[in-house]
Amino acid sequence: MDARRQNLCLAWAALHLALIGLVCAHETLWLLGKSVTIAPASMAPAWEAIDRFPAALLGEANRTGVWRRVISTYTNAAGIEVGYGYFAPNVPLTHALVFECRHGDGRVDYQTPQVQSEAAHLRLTTLIEQIGRTDYEKWREELIKLLARSTWQRSPDVVSVRAFFGSVAPPTLAEYRAGRRERTFTCDYVYDFGPAETKAAPSAP
Repeated sequence: MDARRQNLCLAWAALHLALIGLVCAHETLWLLGKSVTIAPASMAPAWEAIDRFPAALLGEANRTGVWRRVISTYTNAAGIEVGYGYFAPNVPLTHALVFECRHGDGRVDYQTPQVQSEAAHLRLTTLIEQIGRTDYEKWREELIKLLARSTWQRSPDVVSVRAFFGSVAPPTLAEYRAGRRERTFTCDYVYDFGPAETKAAPSAP
């Protein structure tokens, strides 16, 4: 390997590692700023202020800009779009998506997004968590619409779908000791979709 190629490889490796560090720092500071860890809640404003630096470098300030798109494309392709953000013994909130399906004969049933493999289930879980964390309303709605479309395809007689997206909280330690095992669902967003909204776009001839 000549010197020029070696320098390019080293520069690429340094950039890649820097992005990993930024993503992990952003993930950790975001958790600290949202007070979902055992760290003191009084420090949350300071963590949010510090988080502005990695967030800006990752293009979070301008979600429609070219820099944001380039960074997002690369990190997703490389599998480094999500950092390590677990704080024991805290158990953070998770998110859930439920569809209320109204059938042509008047029946109403409730379904959740379905996949056919364990690997797909892991990807679906990650996607739902990303939906719950985004502040971009249009992106959230479009992703939920795509998941609603797959539900519609499994039940062609459905005339409308209402999507409930929210957070799921486990019982507190005191509640668990008292015998409670159920989790609590808090609905944060509701979307209504009709046949035209969930119909796949026709392919070009």
